[in-house]
Amino acid sequence: MKTIVSPYFVAPSPEQFLRRGRFVEHPDVAQRGWEILFGLEDANCAIAFTSQLPPRESILAVHDAVYIDYLENAWSNWSKMPDANTEIFPNISPNRHMANLNQNPVALAGWYIADCAAPIGEYTWRKALGSASAAIAAAGSILAGESGVYALCRPSGHHACRDMAMGMCFLNNTAIAAQELRKKFNRVAILDIDMHHGNGTQQIFYQRSDVLTISIHGDPTNFYPFYTGFQAEIGSGDGEGYNLNIPVPAGSGEADYLNALQIALQRVSDFKADVLVVATGYDTFKDDPLGCFTLESTSYYEIGSTIRSLKLPTLFVQEGGYFVAALRENVRQLVTGFDSEGSFWPRRA
Repeated sequence: MKTIVSPYFVAPSPEQFLRRGRFVEHPDVAQRGWEILFGLEDANCAIAFTSQLPPRESILAVHDAVYIDYLENAWSNWSKMPDANTEIFPNISPNRHMANLNQNPVALAGWYIADCAAPIGEYTWRKALGSASAAIAAAGSILAGESGVYALCRPSGHHACRDMAMGMCFLNNTAIAAQELRKKFNRVAILDIDMHHGNGTQQIFYQRSDVLTISIHGDPTNFYPFYTGFQAEIGSGDGEGYNLNIPVPAGSGEADYLNALQIALQRVSDFKADVLVVATGYDTFKDDPLGCFTLESTSYYEIGSTIRSLKLPTLFVQEGGYFVAALRENVRQLVTGFDSEGSFWPRRA
């Protein structure tokens, strides 16, 4: 499998992360990037690094221009304030009783950052661009005829909405890649296998019928992001029926997960997808500090092999996975499972 790596895949992590009311060390540590790369090398992937800045029009195809302007200039404006922190956290967030956008840097932070898991630092914009560039380059490889490509993106992207950062995500790499693939393919399917609901991806495509969005995730009744990811969310307008959420109970293991995966893949087949984008997270692993499932490393081989059964050109876009000690093996298992049957011709041109 060909692999495209962000130039900042081992950049230092953000400093802090709010978890259950306490600021703790941010879980997106730099070693994650190394372990994922080592796993890809172990799976005999052909590694390439991208150094190209992503075209702005590719980002604006899924994100609002005003939001992108905010991300690009947030640190510069924030750092000019007296006594400004070294990272931008939302002091206050607009709620259902507030509707006026204020241009003060503190107010803008609350408007564009949904939670305290996505702090913005001096180099956040650069790192987010690096992730997007890897996703775009990987999509380009699929467009050029590759049957399987892996984009090593860090930071992740699937929580980033059209106009809002959250959950460690700033630019929605999965959505950007899917939109790139629409340049050639008429019907794009997105399968999110991260532990957490891909709320940003859902929001971006919620009213579209050309992109099917599916997310398998922890039951949001008692799991992040809490407000989205329920079965009743099926899309709206032209997109009604083109969004599928499969919430899975806490404590679920491989058998339950593979059952959910079969439901998801059947929907992809019914959609008659031309290409598949997999938002790829390993926080479903049994020891992941941000997960609540009990998958083993070998479970990812089964997941990769099962996804392969669709025989679709497939782009894997890196999302979560925070138990560093197992990341290398989990990545190797997934890619090896997908590659287990050798090359194939895409089902559709």
